[in-house]
Amino acid sequence: MLNLLRAIIIVFLLSGCFSKETEKSRQQIYYFDLKDYFSKTALQLNKINPTINKSVSKNNIEETQNLTIKNWNQELALFIESDINKAAWKDSYIKDSTATKTTYTANDEDLRTQKIELFFENGILAKIKINSKVDNLLYQTKEDLEFIPDSAYSIKKYQKVILLGENNYLIKAKLN
Repeated sequence: MLNLLRAIIIVFLLSGCFSKETEKSRQQIYYFDLKDYFSKTALQLNKINPTINKSVSKNNIEETQNLTIKNWNQELALFIESDINKAAWKDSYIKDSTATKTTYTANDEDLRTQKIELFFENGILAKIKINSKVDNLLYQTKEDLEFIPDSAYSIKKYQKVILLGENNYLIKAKLN
């Protein structure tokens, strides 16, 4: 009887593991997978730990430093959060492709990520540009992100918050 109970528990535990695996494999990728791309990029950058030259400006007051980033997932969070592969957004973007460029444009102005542009040189991803916006009663924000693999990235952000006013941010980073 005790062996039967153990066998049932083992089967129950194993079935739970398999259902999670199946659930992950069912996740559909409808568009370019930004989340996966930038997660892998962050992992690679965490391993090689490069020094970067980073300029940060707020309302045209700029500071520049050479530094190393401790957590690249956090550093690239805006890029990762721009991923458009959600089941609810399956038909929310229009894809336009040529040999050198793929563009995903939102067909709903309420979506945060409005446009993703992927630029290719000789079939290799050379640059990613992302345009995002949020516009509601409390605040407005507009972001222009650009990433050049193994080279540089920039984040340009305009933000207007009720009671706090407007701010313009610009982050430019170049890998050394």
